[in-house]
Amino acid sequence: MSDRWQSTLDRWLGAGLLDAAAAERIRAWEQAHGGEAKTSRITLIVFAFGGLLLTAGLLLFVAANWDSMTPAARFGLVLAMIAVLHASGAVATRSSPALSATLHAAGTAALGAGIYLSGQIFHMAEHWPGALMLWSIGAAVGVWMLREWPQVLWLALLAPAWLWGEWIESQPRFAAWENTEAMSVGLFLLACVYLAATPPHSSVRWRRALGWLGAIALIPSAAGVLFSSMSDDWPFMAERREIGRTAMIVGWTLAIVLPFALAWFLRGRDALWLLAALAWAVVLSQTSGGSGSLELAQHALLALGAVGIVLWGIRDQQRLAINIGVLAFAITVLAFYFSSLYDRLGRAFGLIGIGILFIGGGWLLERMRRRLVGRVQKGGA
Repeated sequence: MSDRWQSTLDRWLGAGLLDAAAAERIRAWEQAHGGEAKTSRITLIVFAFGGLLLTAGLLLFVAANWDSMTPAARFGLVLAMIAVLHASGAVATRSSPALSATLHAAGTAALGAGIYLSGQIFHMAEHWPGALMLWSIGAAVGVWMLREWPQVLWLALLAPAWLWGEWIESQPRFAAWENTEAMSVGLFLLACVYLAATPPHSSVRWRRALGWLGAIALIPSAAGVLFSSMSDDWPFMAERREIGRTAMIVGWTLAIVLPFALAWFLRGRDALWLLAALAWAVVLSQTSGGSGSLELAQHALLALGAVGIVLWGIRDQQRLAINIGVLAFAITVLAFYFSSLYDRLGRAFGLIGIGILFIGGGWLLERMRRRLVGRVQKGGA
């Protein structure tokens, strides 16, 4: 029985939902039957790595023999590749659910390759985001039919990519890059929604997978918001054209409404916390490219955002959010040191300062992180 099960069972005992005899019977049954159905973490890693290699090998084989095949053979090979992977996943469902999920995930990856290869066969390159739309629909069908976390991750990645592509394609050349605030804020809000997808005491796999995706995307998306107003200085912007007011209204509406709708679906009334993240992102985007006091305000906002992520992790009893918040705070401190203090101290004292910052600051942050995580673990016990 996993440690999560043990802590959950102890919490039920403490709340009086179970008596000691029932708890012992549950433990005995899990020890007798639970171990057989459980897949080790190493096995999951091996399956994931094997799925990536399998997909890459199939695509490499198709690419190597593409020119020597007729259009009918190409299309048949693409369909067969997708069908075989999903059929193999269906066969493996009873014997190994983890292997089944891996094969279905590889099948969804092959679907995207098949869509693009089919577009090449029939010369359908007029509107490239359409391929992402079809791939997203395929992932959504996979979520509906399989209810597995890899399909949820595919949909969580492909749907925003499709909307981003539609936004870029709908504007004149380079116009979509002239002002990226709407896209950057929308992606940051989406990363926040993913990070907070898991309610307290929930162990649903697809929610935890979304949480990890949000944790990975949160810091890069916040950096995107920070630099979103600097596009005016990019060299290829000499040919840019202005984006129409209607297009900007539509872009901002989608960037705000869609993450809020998803947050409401995932967390209900807790979606209101996203208003704070929206206000933070909008203010941060307006400070991009500043210097002096404005640069100091940027770092203060970044530190405030990191503290907010930590507080949300404490509220939701999520160690992942706490760890990401502490990491973001550390990166903010380092960025402030290099941008504002390092040059003033000189090379020698600057290196001494960064050493002290790494050792002393790292020790303090790790100590604080352990205390916060320990508080969360005690609250969940």
